[in-house]
Amino acid sequence: MKKGIYKIITVSVIASFLITGCSVKPEPMLNDDVKKQIENNISLLNEVALPVTEPITINEAINRGLEHNLSKKVKLLETALAHQQLDLVYYDMLPSLTASAGYSERNNYAASASTSFVNGEPDPLTSNPSYSVSQDKQRTTADIGFSWNILDFGLSYVRAEQQADKFLIAKEKQKKVEHNLTQEIRRAYYQAVSSQDLLKRIQPMMIEVNEALQSSKDIKEQRVGKTPMEALSYQRELYDILRSLHTLESSLISAKVELAELMGLKPDVKFDLADKVEKDYQIPELDISVEKMEMAALENRPELSESRYQKRITEKEITVAKLKMLPGINLNTSLSYENSDYLLNNDWYSYGANVSWNLLNVFKGSEMNKLAKTQVEIAKEQDLALTMAVLSQVHLSVIKYNQAKKEYLLSKDYLGVADEIYNLTEIENNININSKLILIKEKLNNILATLRYSSAYANVQNSYGRIFASMGVNGKENLDSDLLSTQK
Repeated sequence: MKKGIYKIITVSVIASFLITGCSVKPEPMLNDDVKKQIENNISLLNEVALPVTEPITINEAINRGLEHNLSKKVKLLETALAHQQLDLVYYDMLPSLTASAGYSERNNYAASASTSFVNGEPDPLTSNPSYSVSQDKQRTTADIGFSWNILDFGLSYVRAEQQADKFLIAKEKQKKVEHNLTQEIRRAYYQAVSSQDLLKRIQPMMIEVNEALQSSKDIKEQRVGKTPMEALSYQRELYDILRSLHTLESSLISAKVELAELMGLKPDVKFDLADKVEKDYQIPELDISVEKMEMAALENRPELSESRYQKRITEKEITVAKLKMLPGINLNTSLSYENSDYLLNNDWYSYGANVSWNLLNVFKGSEMNKLAKTQVEIAKEQDLALTMAVLSQVHLSVIKYNQAKKEYLLSKDYLGVADEIYNLTEIENNININSKLILIKEKLNNILATLRYSSAYANVQNSYGRIFASMGVNGKENLDSDLLSTQK
């Protein structure tokens, strides 16, 4: 007996050392592993999108974004994950089927003796008791069992329905990402159009201003013409113009990088835009009534669809609360085997049924039922509030679009006047009526007027795209009733 105890202690000590030796320690990633991962990510980014072979139009930019934008791909994977979780929930409705097999051995027989039980006490064993054996030292067993809880099946069925609605919610969130991405690409595209055109005019003008500065410095040193105060004031105004040009360049230079990111392109990919800054743009017109726009928004907005599915999920909680108040009925059957020589039947099957009922769940279920009903009422009120918000967004999008058109027409007239002033200034400068400084100022004013004009048109396009987003549709060209009817 003591030897057996010592063996157990020895095995326990050895196992403790082994477990301690296998403890997990924090290990930072090696620099080589980090570099390999970086190289792999760069390689994947190079392959993620189609190469650019021609100038990109607004529709191609949107298509590239919807196809290759990395943020959208994350949402796609989340939707796929929700679908996989739905598949897993379906398995919860199936019965439980378990199989087991085992082998056991002991160093001696499980021999036992018995004695009579009289007046509530067992008789003492005799000095030479008779032992009996009913079990081998080595045993091999196998078992396969089937069990099914009907209440669990009902609950799993309701949970599966709720998970199906969660999958549909994930699809609506994906649709919302597409709408927002389309809106962002539309805004960034027309900003990049302005940037592409104006940067070509800003950089030569910087050279011209620097040449004028150098000429002014040379004249000041030679003390020809202007007084020192006049020369310094002249240089100060040139520096103000140069600073304005640098500020303008900084605001424009990142536009194409932002557009490239939205399209899923690396920042160093070179591409041109098909659209240019024009003197007279064609403004898109709305050919649908506000009432139809409201109806389209109520039918198509992802947020409202998500709210409807969420309300349906909440309503199913009432069913769950009622099911939990019912007794659980469990059906089971099994097939067993044991290779014992002492058994008359080495294999057998059994079956049965049992009912269990937690009576306290009746009181708890009543409170859960009240809670679920309250949640349903909250969901209804949230749906109404969201409906009001969506209708307001539709009207606001139309108002902002009309306002953007007015600002565009004003900036167009302003640019026309700025063009005429610049042309007259250039003519006067050629016949030495005005100085070089006035011409440079008017050239800067003309660039700024062009920027306001192109930005106003970009705002028109952005406001026009916001109307699509407010209705929950992905429009790329004209807005009409046929387009809306195909979105469902």
